[in-house]
Amino acid sequence: MAGSDGAKGAYPSFSSRIAFIIVTAGSAVGLGNVWGFTYVAGQNGGGGFVLIYLLALAFVAAPAFMAELLIGRMGKASPPTAFTKVGQMANSRFPWASVGWMGLMGTILVLSFYAVIAGQALYYGLVAAEGGFAGWTEAQITGLDAGFRAAPGWMLFWAALFMALTAVIVSFDIRTGLEKAGKVMMPALLLILLGLMVYAGQTGDMAQAVDFLFGFHQMTLTPRLFLEAVGQAFFTLGVGVGGIMTYGSYMGRDVNLPRATLWIVAMDLFVALAAGLAIFPLVFSSGVSAAAGPGLVFMTLPLIFTEIPGGAVVAFVFFLLLAFAAITSSISLLSPTVARLEEAGWSRRKGAFTMAALAVVISLFTIMSFAGWRDFYPLEALGFEGMTAFDLIREGVSNFVLPVSGFAYAVLVGWVLSRPSVREALPMQEGMGFKLWYAIIRYITPLAIAALFVNAVFG
Repeated sequence: MAGSDGAKGAYPSFSSRIAFIIVTAGSAVGLGNVWGFTYVAGQNGGGGFVLIYLLALAFVAAPAFMAELLIGRMGKASPPTAFTKVGQMANSRFPWASVGWMGLMGTILVLSFYAVIAGQALYYGLVAAEGGFAGWTEAQITGLDAGFRAAPGWMLFWAALFMALTAVIVSFDIRTGLEKAGKVMMPALLLILLGLMVYAGQTGDMAQAVDFLFGFHQMTLTPRLFLEAVGQAFFTLGVGVGGIMTYGSYMGRDVNLPRATLWIVAMDLFVALAAGLAIFPLVFSSGVSAAAGPGLVFMTLPLIFTEIPGGAVVAFVFFLLLAFAAITSSISLLSPTVARLEEAGWSRRKGAFTMAALAVVISLFTIMSFAGWRDFYPLEALGFEGMTAFDLIREGVSNFVLPVSGFAYAVLVGWVLSRPSVREALPMQEGMGFKLWYAIIRYITPLAIAALFVNAVFG
């Protein structure tokens, strides 16, 4: 791991503070922002859910995000090894590596359904590039989606293609692969999103979209809703599966961690809200429901693209945005397992393609959930009524793996490590900012996660 990553024998690192912020922001920005946030906010009524989401982001997910980066900076290794090192620094006997291993399993599970959704985005982008969507009938749109989902082999092909692209990027060293890809795709993603938002403002119902996202509407507050908001906050930031920790291990000592965290979280939040402001104006102007669920992107929006000016071009740009968002996150999701295999003596290329292949194999559960297993609910006898294999994987990661990992980060940084060692690793003055974050990571973050999780399981 030498060469462009630094001096021979040195642990690899990003070339600059700006590079770290751009690439890490790109890893945080993904399908969770463009696909996940819009449909979850739509299903949960908009403004009220968005407010709860913002509170969860500020007091639960963002502090845990900074803690994950901190553990990565201190451990300078893959998540299981980093956890072990940091635990040893604190003379803790708890098997912290198990949290890292749980995160690694989470990365592959997320990649397994990421690949299917991103693969469909690639396919729809190709259809749009060939002039598709513009002037199509509802039957044609429905047929396109139904035809895609009725062909498991076709879905597997596109999922494998997406994972192959991800593996190619990750197989290069840090600066040649992750950094160069992030520097190209993250600015491109922001420009595409801004262009779509401007277009939606001119052709759609922006006033109703703003009211939907930021206005207060009648809604029923339930523990599950709060858990959904916390899970979505973790999912949009990518906290809890080790990708952020791995990027933290590549962070230079010159990076001001609190300031970098603020920039990354701000960019992540901007993309989520901007995606809502790019999608919902078109949704409302077309008179369709915002609560379309996961089909919002692949059924509802294509129907809208058939009616608006330049529909094929807008469709191509949108699905390009979706693909870029997916790749910037998928490379961070694949990186932790590759880093662990490197520690075991594997080459980076072999590790990247092996783990990508594993994700493709597991993606068959999601593929079949969209195809022949649509009415198959494998854990219905255990109380998970109406949940397909895809639902179980997505909600299992979002509502279990991510919060539990976030809880572990908060406990390790807030309670196991000494206060001086935490402050030294930031580095950060013992001012109001540090005291506030330290209090949140010690008390608010773990208590909020524990209360919501216990209520969801036993309530």
